[in-house]
Amino acid sequence: MIDNFHIFFATGGFWTTLVLSLVFTFSATPHSKFLHNYNKARYIMAFIYLLFTAFSLFIITGKLQKLDLLSLKIFVLIFFSFQLFLFTHVSLTLINYRYLSFKLLMYQLIPVFILGLLSILSNLLNWEEKIVNIIFYSLLLFFVISLLIITQLFFNHYGKYRKRVDNYFTGIGTDSLKWIQTSHLFILISGITVIIAIFTTLKIIIPFYIFAILFYIGYAVHFLNYKNIFNIMVPVLREEEEKPIKSSEITFSQIGKAVGKWEQQKLFTNPKITITKVAAQVSTNRSYLSQYINRSKQKTFNEWINELRIEEAKKLMANNKNMTIEEVSEKVGYTDKSYFSKCFARYIGITASQWKEKHL
Repeated sequence: MIDNFHIFFATGGFWTTLVLSLVFTFSATPHSKFLHNYNKARYIMAFIYLLFTAFSLFIITGKLQKLDLLSLKIFVLIFFSFQLFLFTHVSLTLINYRYLSFKLLMYQLIPVFILGLLSILSNLLNWEEKIVNIIFYSLLLFFVISLLIITQLFFNHYGKYRKRVDNYFTGIGTDSLKWIQTSHLFILISGITVIIAIFTTLKIIIPFYIFAILFYIGYAVHFLNYKNIFNIMVPVLREEEEKPIKSSEITFSQIGKAVGKWEQQKLFTNPKITITKVAAQVSTNRSYLSQYINRSKQKTFNEWINELRIEEAKKLMANNKNMTIEEVSEKVGYTDKSYFSKCFARYIGITASQWKEKHL
């Protein structure tokens, strides 16, 4: 089942994850109350990577190969269950720094601990095959249900995070944590692969192990870089701690007048605009302005700014026949021509070039 080629990669996986677990444990982090839970998450990461180190060691020493098929399936399910809960907990902490809860994590892992302990006892005490099968199918059912619940939980939180990003930033490249969604998709695919392997053959997990090493390296690099980009993302990540404001029709009316004047001044053409800057310019705060845009205009901040820019771009192209698409995009606040083209096509239905040809 496992040849020298796979043992070579297992050795690489062993040293890679061992070194990274030490890096997580001893790496320095800037002192900030917002990074308090990130610091705690570092130790969870160290534990995650040590688990992979142990898994690799089992392959290198041949202990994994000595297990009977049922015991091997149980071992794989326990390992992936731990990784599923731990990685998800860390990922959710990165997009909502207040999410981390060791108590919640322990509650989630209790069934894995219990079923894992029972499987070890069944091996040591040679329990009847019926009992071992009950433990195995209980663990499998728990893993399938957990995968579904965790996936729904993650995308629910990620959806809220994306809305906060759209309500704060505009433009391309503003979401520095998009890699978290990609990472969770890999975890989901890994979970599905495990379920398929359980019902077919565990041999498909071995080549998948090689991709897992690359995933672990990539996740570690992004996780360690988090503290460097945190200052950029903190306005979005701390959004949830702001108390909701009860707005009145008079308040919204006042904001609407200020926003109307702001639009007439075409301040939306500033490429570095954020909702905080706009709030200051219309003499309100971010929460009021965000609620006004979401409720009165039925849009996120990003959608509102993009629509204003696209409408201004149409006026510029109609009145300046010799102006290039790139010049227009820069004039209305876009620093990336391809992103401008993408936004234009999304809101108008045709590309900027097609619109220009049609209206000139």
